Amino acid sequence: MLAPWTADETSACGQVFEFRLWAELTDQSRGQLHVFLPLTDRGVDGLVHSMADGSYTPVQAKARSRLVDGEVHLNVVAESVIHDDVVIVGGLVADGGLGPTLLVVPAPEFRRLAYLTSNHGTSIYSMEFGMRPRSDSKWLPWLVPSGQLAERFGLVGTAIRELAAERPPSWRSDVGFLGEAEVMRRLAENGDLNLFRAFPDLETVEIPVLHLITRRVLGLQVKTVDMTADRMRATVNVRASSFKPAPTTDFVVLAWLKDELRFHDACLLIPSQELARLGHDDGNGHISFDFRPGAPDSAFALFSRPLASLTSEVAKSLSR
Repeated sequence: MLAPWTADETSACGQVFEFRLWAELTDQSRGQLHVFLPLTDRGVDGLVHSMADGSYTPVQAKARSRLVDGEVHLNVVAESVIHDDVVIVGGLVADGGLGPTLLVVPAPEFRRLAYLTSNHGTSIYSMEFGMRPRSDSKWLPWLVPSGQLAERFGLVGTAIRELAAERPPSWRSDVGFLGEAEVMRRLAENGDLNLFRAFPDLETVEIPVLHLITRRVLGLQVKTVDMTADRMRATVNVRASSFKPAPTTDFVVLAWLKDELRFHDACLLIPSQELARLGHDDGNGHISFDFRPGAPDSAFALFSRPLASLTSEVAKSLSR
């Protein structure tokens, strides 16, 4: 960095901090912490998915580009840290990376320890910490060397695979992207749902959905197959090497009708654990099954839903 960040560059500085933070988490965890970014800014800067236990951690990142008397001073709008599941990560944007010390603190502890002030009627929490923390600092339990960041997300020692399994490149067909876009469009109609995407995609989950009220998260993978009027069936393939069933992961299966340039009115919403039970090994590294939209005799008929009800089904699942 050739010169200090200016006041006009505050937003860009924050974005730089976020991307360096996501890169550091991915690097330290060898991909066992998978970061999803929000499609709209609704109070969470990133969703960190732990491949070790399946948990999702909403993260809010706060950065400064300079020290004041050797300390990072952070101001956080009170309304943005009202949810107890959010973890605040604060630090310094240094030349080429992050500062040597990071703050990693759950929202309840942040609210308890920070100073609550007001600015033109807006409630704001303020705090500061040094790059070389004093032993008497009240923030000491929540300060960590930047090189040990992943440990604060539950990954230490043997929890990180010594050599992450090499994942084959993921390639999406045009119809696959069309299906994902359709699912996101429909889910975006519900204002209580916040959608995230991974950049890049490394795992089973493609679209995590955070319910803004219950704070529950459901991870979705979307599979789209194309059909014609004379062949209303298709084989759905799920790559076995990256498939990891979990109670918080569902599959959405759509059928694109090529003759009519539209999606079939029926879709599948399948818990990943049921897919693991009902699918079969195709002998080529995939878990496979046949999709026949609306067929009552299908093994997957129990999971058939009207496509028009997909959003309400996902919202209902997250509201329980």
